[in-house]
Amino acid sequence: MLEPGPQSNRHCCYRCGRVAATGETADDITIRERGRQEAFVLLDYAMALRGGCRTRLPMEDLPMGQLIETRGCGKCGGTMYRTVETDQDGKPTQESQFVCSACGHIE
Repeated sequence: MLEPGPQSNRHCCYRCGRVAATGETADDITIRERGRQEAFVLLDYAMALRGGCRTRLPMEDLPMGQLIETRGCGKCGGTMYRTVETDQDGKPTQESQFVCSACGHIE
């Protein structure tokens, strides 16, 4: 764990990125992390529901040079993201690998 700054009581693990307040036990961190993962699952579900009923604005259809694609993670069931570079016509020119936001799995 990295020591907190002078005005902070948060410690950060340089290997896994988990954060702990001063005095928190490993069980406290695990419980908080489990709650955070459950919140991500609920957000993914809510976003999937909302996406089907929302109307798209004309400005959202303009090519911006980069798109973000998502799909389900085969390892943990979380959401995987990747960026896709596009030309001015919206055609893909370069794609990155999918990375899971929940477990970090790369495909």
